[in-house]
Formats: sequence, structure tokens, C-alpha cells
Amino acid sequence: VKGRPKRGGFYYPNEIWDSAAYQSLTKSARNLLHCFAAELRWTGKGTKKRYTNNGEVSFTEIQFKELYGACSSTYLKARNKLIEVGFIKQTHRGGMCRGDMATYKLLFVDGCLPIEKRWRQYPEKNWADEIPRPKEQLVGVDTQWKKGETGRKLKPTLS
Repeated sequence: VKGRPKRGGFYYPNEIWDSAAYQSLTKSARNLLHCFAAELRWTGKGTKKRYTNNGEVSFTEIQFKELYGACSSTYLKARNKLIEVGFIKQTHRGGMCRGDMATYKLLFVDGCLPIEKRWRQYPEKNWADEIPRPKEQLVGVDTQWKKGETGRKLKPTLS
């Protein structure tokens, strides 16, 4: 795949592969999960490996679109599904200024506390309430239609 280093990778235990959370993912959600896992950086060797940037992992819509040729809504649906099943948690919203990206914590990697591994509870519980919603629209609030109003003029123009 263009833009991805040849070396490196991520090992998924069978527990993740066989989980109801992973099996419910769409192809694009699985691709995004793999992209997030590829962004992890670690220190140490062998069994003493420790992830240094979990909680600060980001993979933008633009990167996803360039890599897979998908549209923005595909990225958003995939990200929302990963949050819903408990594989990722958003730690920073992003979008406030240029270069301000959303960051995520991966909840399926070694080093997460057992209580943080939400994906194990998925069929009984989901985290759809943590999916980020669009910010409220503030432009044009004063000129929007109020409840009970119409666009019809009150006084006739011809008398």
C-alpha cells in the first residue's frame, strides 16, 4: 500500500479476532483500526515493549482518503463504529486551528488496564453516546425560523 512503511506491523491476539466487537466491524472500520495500530510507537524489546504514544494516536480523514480512496463519510462511519464497539476512545477533539488533529487512545493494546478494554463487553454494552457530534451552528441563529413562524408575509402587498 502506498505511503505505508514496508517494515513493522501489529500482532492481534485471537481473543480480538474472535470477539463480537471485531466481528461486527465493517471492512473500512477494520482498515481504520489497522491504520491506528500502525501509528503506535513503542520503546523496549521483546516482552518489555511499552507503547509511548497511546492516547495521542491520530489518523486523519485526508490520510484515510488518500490510502484507501474512500470518502469522508466512510471515515466517519468507521471511526464511529470503532468508538461504539469500544476499540478506541477520543482523547482530543481537534479541528480548532491548522494542524490540530483529533487524538485517540487504543483500548485493545497491551498496557491498557483490564477495565479500559471495553471491547470485551461489547454486545451487552456499547459506547455510542461517546461518538463526537457536530458542534452547534452559531452562524445565522438569530435569523433562523422560530417555532410557529412561516416565510409568508403577514400583510398583503395589494390592497
